[in-house]
Amino acid sequence: MPMVTSSPNNPSYIDLRLWAKERGLDGARHPHICHALDSVAVSMALWDTFVPAGLAQRISDGLGVDEAHARMLVAFWSGCHDVGKLVRTFQEQAPTDLSGYPEEKSTGHAGHALVSCGWMAAVLPRLGYTDDDYAASLVAQLLGGHHGTYPAPLDDFQSPESTFGFSPGTWSEQRERAVRMAHEAAGCPAPPNKLDPPTAALVCGLVILADWLVSQEHFILDRLNEPPEDGSPSSLRRYFRRALSAAPPLVAAAGLGRLTTSPASFSDSFPGIETPNGLQDSLSRHLPQLCSDGGLLLVTAAPGEGKTETAFHAADLLGHATGHDGRFVALPTMATADQMYTRLRDYAAHRADVPAPLALLHSMAWLAPHYAPDPDHGSPVLSGKSEFDVTDWLMGNKRGLLSSWSVGTIDQALMAALPSRHNSVRMLGLAGKVVIVDEVHSVDPYMQTLLERLLHWLGAFGSPVVLLSATLHHATANALVEAYLHGSRGRKRRRGEPVPVPSIDYPGWLHVHPHTGKVTANPEPLRTTERIPLETDLAPLPVHQGRAEREAVLRDHLSPLVQEGGCAAVICTTVAEAQATRNLLAQWFSALDSTPDLYLLHARFPQEQREAITQEITTRFGKEGAASGSRPASAVVVATQVIEQSLDLDVDLLITDLAPVGLLLQRAGRCWRHEHLGIVERPRWARGPRMVVLVPEEPESRSRVPRPWQYVYPLSLLMRTHTLLLRREGAPIRIPQDVQALVDGLYDDDSLIEDVTADIRRIGEELALRTHARNAVIPTTRALGQDLHPLTAFDLDAGDHFLATRFGAESVRVLCCYRDSRGLLWLDAGRTRPLPEPKPGGRLSRADLRAIVSRTVPLRADRSTEPPLAEANRVPESWSQEFHLRDLVLLVHEVSDRGEVSPASLGERSLFLSPVNGLEEVS
Repeated sequence: MPMVTSSPNNPSYIDLRLWAKERGLDGARHPHICHALDSVAVSMALWDTFVPAGLAQRISDGLGVDEAHARMLVAFWSGCHDVGKLVRTFQEQAPTDLSGYPEEKSTGHAGHALVSCGWMAAVLPRLGYTDDDYAASLVAQLLGGHHGTYPAPLDDFQSPESTFGFSPGTWSEQRERAVRMAHEAAGCPAPPNKLDPPTAALVCGLVILADWLVSQEHFILDRLNEPPEDGSPSSLRRYFRRALSAAPPLVAAAGLGRLTTSPASFSDSFPGIETPNGLQDSLSRHLPQLCSDGGLLLVTAAPGEGKTETAFHAADLLGHATGHDGRFVALPTMATADQMYTRLRDYAAHRADVPAPLALLHSMAWLAPHYAPDPDHGSPVLSGKSEFDVTDWLMGNKRGLLSSWSVGTIDQALMAALPSRHNSVRMLGLAGKVVIVDEVHSVDPYMQTLLERLLHWLGAFGSPVVLLSATLHHATANALVEAYLHGSRGRKRRRGEPVPVPSIDYPGWLHVHPHTGKVTANPEPLRTTERIPLETDLAPLPVHQGRAEREAVLRDHLSPLVQEGGCAAVICTTVAEAQATRNLLAQWFSALDSTPDLYLLHARFPQEQREAITQEITTRFGKEGAASGSRPASAVVVATQVIEQSLDLDVDLLITDLAPVGLLLQRAGRCWRHEHLGIVERPRWARGPRMVVLVPEEPESRSRVPRPWQYVYPLSLLMRTHTLLLRREGAPIRIPQDVQALVDGLYDDDSLIEDVTADIRRIGEELALRTHARNAVIPTTRALGQDLHPLTAFDLDAGDHFLATRFGAESVRVLCCYRDSRGLLWLDAGRTRPLPEPKPGGRLSRADLRAIVSRTVPLRADRSTEPPLAEANRVPESWSQEFHLRDLVLLVHEVSDRGEVSPASLGERSLFLSPVNGLEEVS
């Protein structure tokens, strides 16, 4: 139905010729006022169905109004976000009849978001807003940030008209009428009584979310089928009523419902656990009396002690007490996130009253077969269609954290502490959740500083937090708790006040009240799983030209396994060492009559192969393998650090390179992990859990640590750990009794210093990492003042590391492909799958994208991976528009007609993708 226009001279008329959306609309235009009213309606639907009760209360408190009033304010502001499009410079971007509109000195080349900021600064005082408490300027600034970056504050808030060249007349009348129409549609809310920057950031996230939803082409096309008859108030009110009806289905289709659970006991939450252990029982009994206001919970316990189940139950208690329905579980790696996703989904399936999509968040999540939509059928491959399946909308860039429950790498959360574009969307995605950070000890000083700032902001938002660790130093625990309290209380600890966490009870838990700062630890000693003490042997190995010679040591300690069977893991420090170790074991095993199974796992396998290996070893060496009888009779897993955290493996013997003692204890958690369940049949030679630590050969001095180990861990910590273990003189490690003393002693005991220079170097490097992080993170709430600009004021020229969540860990993804004698490129060495190319004028199918990316391998970036790349290493031009492919580096292996494969070249490096060893450096 064509729109009816009338004279813009009518005092109440809103001109429907002035548009806001035209892309993808087949030549049609969506009037600005319709987009504004759509945004008001969807904002209201989001408040009703997406925003948890606790977050609604936090926003209302931050505005100094009740929740009904806050809902109207957020809706009103959402309706004003694009008012900056009502200027000639924007309207002329598409052919538009602007008769009746004079030239306006205005905005020059300013983007419409900045113009919206300027106009709202001009018009809000006419609606009763004053700037005594910075409320008006913050509203203007948050609306100016709806494209992801906040503008700098206006130099002169009192005269934005002159700053932007606004002048009385038709343009200003249309802008003001649009604002007043949005104000009426939202319920004519009075100005807020106050507005602080944290609240403004959350509101900005809601404004952006509403804009994203109503800007979808399918939604706009539907709205164009029911346009307003004209620009009169009565017609626009009828249009708005239709928008109110269309908004809830739009929010639901995006997957933005809340996944909720009802209060339940621990036993009801986990029917497979007959009796909660001491940790679980203690928290179940005491936490409900402590967490009415939320707060931070720290849980420290040995691997295999049920920390994950404890965290899920604690999150339920904290969430129910505070109205935070959402959950986000942060893990250190993609592999551990994949494992946790399955566990959380199973838990949600058992506990959910109202289901909702559950997202997996990391860069390769869309490849995970248990999560990502099938390219042909659109639903997860293994799970089938389920109410927990993620929607296509949530799979979009920066949207996954908006799902009610999610699991991801810790990087997904840490990005909220960096001044990156759409920072407010990440904040919004976390603020309504209980945030669980697993393996919190695994962060380095750079990441710890980012985590501290994230906890500060979560404290300011009133978001409950659960931190989990098996090996956490008390000083790190204290720093994390202080950061949270700084945010929740609005001030740092005063001089003379005791530190909140001077020590850690291990195993144990402590709860931190967000307002009083009171720390409550488990009031009684915890009943723990009885464990056989861990026998810890130091095995000296020769170091030749800076490299460890492992063969003799491995033959010595693995001979009982070779003769009688059993399962062992060998953990090497670097990928190259793991590959070499697998080779020498394969050579040894090949001469045996009965060959043990041999596995290799590290980060430099193609993605799909790594996932398959991980799945096989966690199945065969975990609970499932023991219960089903598929546990290997004789097997060795060679791996890097990828198996030391969160993977459910149980081996009879662990052999590991020297590493900082906390990591050694983490690795020891894979040894006799399920003994207390009585499901694993041990070989006769395995009399108890045993960890063999490979150390430099004496008496050449403990400072002769292999060079590759020093590239990964600080030399001083390796030497301190060696000395610490030597002093024990072979005494078994009692778990949990000895753990905290070992973890704390590594740093606190100065008598462990063997090389002062090495210790000074480590301390200097840690300070440098913290300095880099402090230069990168967003300000604290107090340092921010009344200005949102620093939250997104990233420096594009500061280098890639400026917005990195892991300092110095930049990597690229390489694709190994194969070129035959005719010059054709293939994805596989057998030349059965051509390198995919899009059809002319088209793009690659999702199946082709998955086939390519699932074969990529992460490789540490260096000069050889920096542009300009050699032509052979560049992706095809036809891939350059594909987000997932444009930054790949090709490693082209030449294949002869007889099938012989040659290594690929990358700068001066020669690399070869081995089917058994993964990507190898070829000397």
